Amino acid sequence: MAELYKFETLSNEYPDLLENLLTGNGFSIEFNDNFKYGGLLDYLNHEHKLDDIEQELFKSFNTTNFEFVLNSLLTAIKINETYKIENKDLWKSYETIKQHLIYAVKGIHPERYSLNIKKLAWSFNIFKSNIFTTNYDLLSYWALLEVKRSKGENNTGDFFLGRRPENLTFQPDYFAEHQFKLYYLHGGLHFFESNGDIIKIRPDKYKILDTITNEYDKGNFPLYVSEGTYENKLAQIKRNRYLNFCYDKLLKTCKGITLFGQSLQPKYDQHLIDAIKSSNVKYIAFGVYETPAESKEFIIENTKKNFNDIGDKEILYFDSHEFFDSVKSIAHKRANTQGFGTILDEFPDLV
Repeated sequence: MAELYKFETLSNEYPDLLENLLTGNGFSIEFNDNFKYGGLLDYLNHEHKLDDIEQELFKSFNTTNFEFVLNSLLTAIKINETYKIENKDLWKSYETIKQHLIYAVKGIHPERYSLNIKKLAWSFNIFKSNIFTTNYDLLSYWALLEVKRSKGENNTGDFFLGRRPENLTFQPDYFAEHQFKLYYLHGGLHFFESNGDIIKIRPDKYKILDTITNEYDKGNFPLYVSEGTYENKLAQIKRNRYLNFCYDKLLKTCKGITLFGQSLQPKYDQHLIDAIKSSNVKYIAFGVYETPAESKEFIIENTKKNFNDIGDKEILYFDSHEFFDSVKSIAHKRANTQGFGTILDEFPDLV
């Protein structure tokens, strides 16, 4: 049985593990319990907000993707208009589902002021090169804004540029290889497509949720990969220029990578497993989150099966329950605060 380490111990012995981080839903749950819902549709179902006909629309298309259902309704409306068929019920469903999307985003997502921002920022700031995330919430967005204060505005980025007050567009050619970068593997609530461009809503620490939902109200729906099998996810990724770019970068990752909050179930996440196995990383640190339902032995054995035949790569395991304690300890050492009366139970300011 593989040994389970503290993350700080692993990162001291294998410094390359601090090159890259891949976060999943478990990362977001650490900051807010609302993220325990599988997604926006799960939240609405839990709140009993969807009528039978609306639920049936999602079921009939076998999807949880709001944009797909809404665009399908618009297509049906156009066809009906051509054949002079009444569209009253279709327009009603379209407007209802759009408003439900706005309701779900605001209902499931915490406001920035409710988060431990120092904890969030340091969780990224201890890493050197790349942050990959499958989460489409705003936590990574807010973390990167804070990290820029530490690593410098010109040394960090997410491949979006533009002039205020305009929204930002995906422009990967303007970013240097050595910069600290953030990749949304499954898109984000603050992205949408317009006339062939991938758009990011302009930075705003405090009002971005309102700005996002205003865009949805105008028909600019979020670019994100919804829940489903890995085949469906990968197909959606391949169809989108930005998502495919991010996935390609994961395939080309080198040195080491830390995985936190990722269950990596083959049915849903095989595309991530395959990308990491095909990458140039030498060390993989996998966070093990033991629960009464799943022992650490069970999780480790399943992870070994997922990462069989990985060549000269070495997979290591750390206890996810203590990950943020390790982050805090590393943060204080980086900030050089120990021994100066700082409250070590709290995260230090970014430096």
